[in-house]
Amino acid sequence: MTEHAMIVEGLEISINALVQSINGLMKQEERLQGDGLEERAAQARFSIERLYVLRNELILLLNEQKKERTEVA
Repeated sequence: MTEHAMIVEGLEISINALVQSINGLMKQEERLQGDGLEERAAQARFSIERLYVLRNELILLLNEQKKERTEVA
């Protein structure tokens, strides 16, 4: 596997892990709201939003890597 392929694979794995974390936190947020724990639900929402930002940045990096690969090929 080339270095470039390893970078792309690592980015894809990281993005998928973030999506799983976001999904889990969203379920937790719903449970907290259902239990009337609004402050803790708000903390979960804050974490979700931060993970979305990170995921979006990784997606941009992944797209740049794919673009670079097609330009070289």
